[in-house]
Amino acid sequence: MTYIKIGGALAALGLVVLVSCTEDVQPPILATTSDVDAFATTVLNGIQPTSIAESREYCGYIFRGEAGGLAATAPRRGSEDYCDLPEPDNNVIASYHTHGGYSEDYDNEVPSTDDVIGDFEAGIDGYIGTPGGRVWLVDFDAQIARQLCSETCITSDPTNDPENAGFVPQSFTLDELRARFE
Repeated sequence: MTYIKIGGALAALGLVVLVSCTEDVQPPILATTSDVDAFATTVLNGIQPTSIAESREYCGYIFRGEAGGLAATAPRRGSEDYCDLPEPDNNVIASYHTHGGYSEDYDNEVPSTDDVIGDFEAGIDGYIGTPGGRVWLVDFDAQIARQLCSETCITSDPTNDPENAGFVPQSFTLDELRARFE
């Protein structure tokens, strides 16, 4: 496997990211940082273009690497509205997944109830990238889903229709999400 080092803005933030070049999906694999939110956002942004182009979810896990930095598993290719992961082991600190490309058929600018329940049941945080370029954190400790950044903070689908999502609040409890999807 071949790796390259990314510098620029990431280096200015103290991030050292290695990217696998063996596939067309190029997620960050390892970082010497403890900022999980920044690392997860970088991971999502790395796989977002392929996820949007294929209109498929991609998913994986974030864990602590041997040197104390953060690492991400290679992304798994899912379907249009689902991505299956094995049970996390004790090293996993968070899941990550994209919501694919824009579709009128899905309320994909917010986490689904399945997204939130899955992370809560696993006892980990979760990070979600939307077609509009939002990043959500499913915060296990606080038992909420909240936006880390709003539209276009990561790569977004040029066909995304922001009006289709309606009002998107900054956070949701699981009950609030259930009410939105009723």
